[in-house]
Amino acid sequence: MNASTLSRRLAPSLVPTLAAALGCTLLVSAPQTATAVTCKATPTLLSRTPSTTTLTGGLSVKVWDTGATPSNPQAATRIAVVKVPASSSLNPRVHASSTLTSSHIPSTYLNYASNAAVMVNGGVFNLTRGALPDLPQMTAGRVTKARNVQDPVIAVGRAGESSPSRLWLSGTATASGRGYQGISGLNWEYVTGGINVYTPAWGSQSRPYGVVDIVLVSGKVAGIRYGGYRGKAPAAGQTILTANGTAGTWLTKLPVGTPVSVSYAAHSDAKFIIWEAVGRGARFLNAGVKNGGTCGSRDEELRPRTAIGWTKTGDLLFVTVSGRATINGVRYGGATIHQMADYMQQLGSYNATNLDGGGSTTMLGRLPSGTVVRLDRSLSEAQRPVPNVFSAG
Repeated sequence: MNASTLSRRLAPSLVPTLAAALGCTLLVSAPQTATAVTCKATPTLLSRTPSTTTLTGGLSVKVWDTGATPSNPQAATRIAVVKVPASSSLNPRVHASSTLTSSHIPSTYLNYASNAAVMVNGGVFNLTRGALPDLPQMTAGRVTKARNVQDPVIAVGRAGESSPSRLWLSGTATASGRGYQGISGLNWEYVTGGINVYTPAWGSQSRPYGVVDIVLVSGKVAGIRYGGYRGKAPAAGQTILTANGTAGTWLTKLPVGTPVSVSYAAHSDAKFIIWEAVGRGARFLNAGVKNGGTCGSRDEELRPRTAIGWTKTGDLLFVTVSGRATINGVRYGGATIHQMADYMQQLGSYNATNLDGGGSTTMLGRLPSGTVVRLDRSLSEAQRPVPNVFSAG
């Protein structure tokens, strides 16, 4: 949750105090009326000549910047774009924290990703659960969070393919002589319909639970937890199964010592075998067709935004649009959903999708000298810790 969300949910007089306590910058847009239905005009910033900086790996960043323009805060915008040619050896990658309920600032991920030339923040996440990603996550061929529902992701193939896609989980839990049940969730934030699996990838926070927790160690039931003993985080070497309904009843009939086989796999509608994935938001462009939102009050909020685009020839675009005016501690500017769709189309995208925005929006680049620079704002400005990032290299 960012301060913009807080401002919609709290009394106005409480927002600055709570935002300060959370250590976040307050992001606001111009006041909206209940009857506003006309989209704000898209600024012509991209018609200007951008500044250009060379990054490692032969990439370059283009920046269009109005400057602070405090006299017109809605127009105060910086657009940063890095194009990764289809021929580049810098393949897209998803980097994530060691557990789902922990996070790091993007600079930390970049320090460990020594080959990365550009990096942006990843998908939307839940701060109340220790930065748990809202959507599936997969890194280095290992799925760590998913469910048996087709959720939106950016899918990445092992050879560097990528596309806006969907990911879902399939799997079974089989007990010797006692049948099997389908797996419906892996490290998900609530207990879904079938068997739910929790692994040490969840992290140290308490986790959701059903009628019973079955603790597996080395493929056998090592413990059965009822009542207040449920919900403990999985320890190293443990896999925990939990469920409600029919699946929960099945679990209650597994005594200690029962061999249990658990298997699951991630699937995608991408045209390649999925290797990594990060959750994405709505698509700004789908095969060249713009999705500009509804032009209602929420979609028309001016706020920082992060996007990934794909040209028709396979080039990959990393794009951030940030507010540039700060007045009395309040940051103004950014883009609406409609404007972001326009920007991505003007930049040559054929497909484009949203990542987390607001206070999460961050773009980092690595210069040929190895020096790390922040491209959406000053490197001296605070970065929000995030559970995952998306990079080239």
